[in-house]
Amino acid sequence: MEPIYLPEFRDIRWRWIAYAASTIVVLGVAFAFTHEVELKQDVRCEIVSPAEIKIQGASGLISSIYVRPPEQVSAGQPLFRVERDLSLASDGMRRTVFDAQVRDEERRAADARYTQRHVDLTSQLATSRTNEASRRAELAELDVQGAQNSLLVSEAQKKLARLESVSDYVAADRVEQARADLHQSRIARAEASSRRQQTVAALADLQNSQTSLTAQLNELEASHARDLQEADARFEQNRRDATISAPKAGTVTFSRLVQGSTLQPSDVAMVIVTDPTQPLRAELRIPSRRRGFVHEGQTVRLKFDAFPYARFGSYEARIDSISRTTVAAASAPTGPEAAAAAGNGGTPPDQGDEYVAWVTLPGHTFHYGSQRFDILPGMQATASVVVERRTIAEWVLEPLFKIVRG
Repeated sequence: MEPIYLPEFRDIRWRWIAYAASTIVVLGVAFAFTHEVELKQDVRCEIVSPAEIKIQGASGLISSIYVRPPEQVSAGQPLFRVERDLSLASDGMRRTVFDAQVRDEERRAADARYTQRHVDLTSQLATSRTNEASRRAELAELDVQGAQNSLLVSEAQKKLARLESVSDYVAADRVEQARADLHQSRIARAEASSRRQQTVAALADLQNSQTSLTAQLNELEASHARDLQEADARFEQNRRDATISAPKAGTVTFSRLVQGSTLQPSDVAMVIVTDPTQPLRAELRIPSRRRGFVHEGQTVRLKFDAFPYARFGSYEARIDSISRTTVAAASAPTGPEAAAAAGNGGTPPDQGDEYVAWVTLPGHTFHYGSQRFDILPGMQATASVVVERRTIAEWVLEPLFKIVRG
């Protein structure tokens, strides 16, 4: 049996073309099984600045403006004032002025009650302290009198003892008189001791009274402060006007305030930049069904709406962090636009919650040749994120691979 050799293409004059084509086919097949292509998903994103604070949510008539760009502000500094209630009270006075007068009257009444009660308690406390001082002086006198009475009793006892020892030589009246003197001395000492105990009890009562008065004074102070706070709280609760202050120190870079105009809650009244050197960041909204192939450190390319991609290209950045849980998705487009997209075979918008990914931009400018364009907070962009990697063979032979993999 004769061996079979590979075809030499002797019937083709330019057989080297066939050799080259076979080589290309073999290399193409190897390339298709080894080279991976990236499947990208475009997601919407917005450029934000961590150092930018938007004053938003206030509503009403702008009555006063205290700062303007590019002034420096400190934390807590008033920025502007809005009035929400322009109605009049029953007496024709403006509601805000009427409420302020009511608040002031309540504070004055509370001050008057406090002053009257404080004077009463203070006078009682002063009287009690005066009585305590007099009682202490009386107690000192009673101590001296008690010592004297004890000395008199001792002398009377000694005298009676001497007379009784010589009772045979003295008259009986003198002995009886000595016994009566001793009895009177003991009675006087007992009365002094009783008065001393009464004085000590009176001192204890006075001290208790002073403690009670001091507690009442402290309670009066707390009650007065509470009354003032309640008056201010009622005024603040009924007050419709508001003065907006700066949450942090920084520079006012934008203001849309015009005195006399109306501010809506959705309007951005002012923008304060706390640190202009901080890098910009992009907030990416990743649909739940695309989250599995997105990871931290992944490269994304941003295509800014302000710089057409066909002319200016894209801006490269990396994902810093991705949320571990979903957040509420942005409202999907409805109406004619969504119907047109579905009718043209477009991909319908992802429904459901989304993950949030943060991307830090390397700089604040976008380079195109020798030109530089500023990237500003609030710019909209489209981020191309690699969501899947496949070989060319897997892409072409996807149905076959599905059967093989079960």
